[in-house]
Amino acid sequence: MRYKLKHEAVSEISELIGHDIVSQSFQTFDKIDGERLISLTNSRQVNSFIIRSLFNQWRGEVERLESPYFDFNHERVKEALKAFMNVLSNHISIDKEHLTPLLVKAIEDAILISFEPKGYLESILDRIEKPQDFRLQFKYIKTNRDLFKSLIDKIGDFDTKASIMISYDALDVAQLETVDANEFLQKLGAESRIEELFQAIEEPKSEPIIEEPVVVEEPVITNEEPAVDQDQPVTINDKFDPQQKGMTLAEKLQRKMNQSIESSLTLNEKFMFQNNLFGGDNAQMREAFASVDQAVDLNDALNRANAFNTGWDMDSEEVEAFMNVLERRFA
Repeated sequence: MRYKLKHEAVSEISELIGHDIVSQSFQTFDKIDGERLISLTNSRQVNSFIIRSLFNQWRGEVERLESPYFDFNHERVKEALKAFMNVLSNHISIDKEHLTPLLVKAIEDAILISFEPKGYLESILDRIEKPQDFRLQFKYIKTNRDLFKSLIDKIGDFDTKASIMISYDALDVAQLETVDANEFLQKLGAESRIEELFQAIEEPKSEPIIEEPVVVEEPVITNEEPAVDQDQPVTINDKFDPQQKGMTLAEKLQRKMNQSIESSLTLNEKFMFQNNLFGGDNAQMREAFASVDQAVDLNDALNRANAFNTGWDMDSEEVEAFMNVLERRFA
């Protein structure tokens, strides 16, 4: 079954889903901290857009800082503000009233970027003052990431909304991801709303294929060894791990799940994480990986990883890469 998004229902359904999530989240808490915020839902895209809203608000407040007595444009002041933000990001505390609108907008944007990415792009361009600043949004995009990376590579310092939309229309549609509507809503605990948000489209029925009967000739049994084609090169599949050839899908998945975080990393990734996230301490990095390996799902893995967060720059490429590793392992 395929589904078509009901664009007119996006805002209303986003608000309903958002209020349901918030009501459940604040049953036992008056405020939500950063650790619970990054795993508020099972949708990484929704969680990322919530963080985006917080950081956009912070950036807007910093840009408005002006004083006849202090130079807020000085490089050392900017560095201090960035360090302050890194500390502040580890001490988030947000109540129900202020979280609700952020969550609703995050859900709305997640729906659009998943099922109508052009509409998502138009919505963002209408919200930001400078169209070129769309490039700053990329770090928060988890769905249709390849598509928007191609677009951002084309955006220049003097692009307008119209020119960016033209660039989008010229992109390769093969980069569009296929997002399952049922799975998307299940991550938000809202699978019952699928008919409110989507229109079901019946798949066309194909005509049955009538196959001609195949005549099988009886093999001639001889005692001769089968001939070997000396000109046919031996592939690496013929030599490497032949036990895998008969593996079932379940066995392959089990093997993947048994692989530790550390063994799945390249040398460059280990070097990057050790030096940028764990202060050059290899023992601490391995302790973190061992803890994450014991996680039962992605949310548990994020919580375990956060226990080793000693002031990471949450906007850095290293944190983004580490999140991608966790997603590959547990998503």
